[in-house]
Amino acid sequence: MSKDIRRYLVFLELLESEEGLVTSSQIETELKKEGLSFSTSSLNRDYKFLVDIGFKIHNVKTKGYKLDIDDTDNFSLLTNLFKRIAFSNVLNKNITLKKEIHKYLALEEGSAQRNFRYFDMILEAIQNRCEIKFQHTSYYHTDRTSPKTHVVKPHLLKEYQNRWYVVGETDQGFRVFGLDRITELERLDSPPFKNKTDLANVHLYHTVGLNASDYEPTHVILRFNESQKPYLESLKLHHSQKEDLENYLEGFYTISLFVSYNFELKQQLLKYGSFLEVVAPDFIRNDIKDELLKATKNYS
Repeated sequence: MSKDIRRYLVFLELLESEEGLVTSSQIETELKKEGLSFSTSSLNRDYKFLVDIGFKIHNVKTKGYKLDIDDTDNFSLLTNLFKRIAFSNVLNKNITLKKEIHKYLALEEGSAQRNFRYFDMILEAIQNRCEIKFQHTSYYHTDRTSPKTHVVKPHLLKEYQNRWYVVGETDQGFRVFGLDRITELERLDSPPFKNKTDLANVHLYHTVGLNASDYEPTHVILRFNESQKPYLESLKLHHSQKEDLENYLEGFYTISLFVSYNFELKQQLLKYGSFLEVVAPDFIRNDIKDELLKATKNYS
């Protein structure tokens, strides 16, 4: 990892972990633990870089720094993206310098890495507001024997379960397409379209996964066996997830979500089996119960 990336990560992690002001002496101490140098000028450069990319950091002169998480747009996305860049930097350095580094890595195989070359092309099309055309194979429409041609105004690239998807506008409204199922992608020479990235985000804001729902967003209360707490805290089901202390029960971990019920949320809930009870609302509780009862018939 480059020294600059390491410096930014030290600064960021201190800001995230401290509720009060982070002083320059604290930053100096942590940098030296990492074998990095410290100077006022380098600290000012680090601060300016993080502010320029979108972090809202208040610099209280002579006293220290404080990160305003609530005022930082898409804070989770920004920190996640930044740490991924740092990880890629580490991986690239080691693979370059040590040819047999692959012996120590266990990467998942499958279609998640297919057509990754299209990622850059689609991102550029979004930035330049250019329509794209491609062939797409649907897993949902099983009656189709061949890929279908789509012309799309792309607005957003979204990751879900280690796969990338493009969210775009078609004649039928917003649609979602898996990059791993796209072929023959081309950029069209058409007039720039109106950017609707914000609308694309709103389209998926209250959903788990990618499929919009006919259900209105509602509060969902889920009670898990306490053993699942660290997993659910480290990898949330949805960005709205909060611990529900009003429905606390000893030996359990209860959370609330504000989401639209869809197939992908249903799949996520079913995978917990006996470790989960849906407390509310009743229509989701009954749907999960019915699905579990149907599953038991496969073993009768």
